[in-house]
Amino acid sequence: MASMRIHARLNRLSPSYGARNVFQRATVFSADAPPAEAKDKAEEEEPEPLPVEEFARVELRTGKIVEVWPHPEADKLWCEKIDVGEEEPRQILSGLREFYSEEEMKDKMVVVVANLKKSKLRGMESTGMVLCASNDAHDKVELLVLPEGTEIGERVSLSSFDTSSTPPANAKKKGNSLWRAVAPFMRMNDDGVATYNGIPLVTSAGEIKAPSLKDCTVG
Repeated sequence: MASMRIHARLNRLSPSYGARNVFQRATVFSADAPPAEAKDKAEEEEPEPLPVEEFARVELRTGKIVEVWPHPEADKLWCEKIDVGEEEPRQILSGLREFYSEEEMKDKMVVVVANLKKSKLRGMESTGMVLCASNDAHDKVELLVLPEGTEIGERVSLSSFDTSSTPPANAKKKGNSLWRAVAPFMRMNDDGVATYNGIPLVTSAGEIKAPSLKDCTVG
């Protein structure tokens, strides 16, 4: 995560707006913090992208929303059953009701972060997170668009690195912390392609995009 308010409890996992630049801040000059010290502190806090071999341990899966209904106690949440190629569809909750109707959600192909620790949102279990693009104001949010021909349950790879042979991190032990580490570097580029650290996300059928958003957060 994103992210953003897309997955309410997972906001902490996916830093929201301008995530890639969240630590690029102006130096504050004061008697308590000399310019050099302020700069050094900012540089120490700036995260570094993980190598692609570590990114590959984040289990991004393609899936299809086969069922969707409103959360009975949360007016911003959709409850979804998503087929990600497993024996049974996963139940995943997404804060997308102000951006998508039930009809628009049904049968959508989506990208799911599949190795996050199970969570409960307002009493209902969620076993993953649907990835979206969001502008900085968070008044426009778009589900990522998979290229035509993408199969349900594919591992999402990078254009420069095939993740299919990399075992995913254990969801209970490592999944959340690994997602927190890669989330600041998940962005749409200027061409509207979803990327990790500038490297396009792909399926076997091509690049993953957004309908219209560019140069913004993915989470």
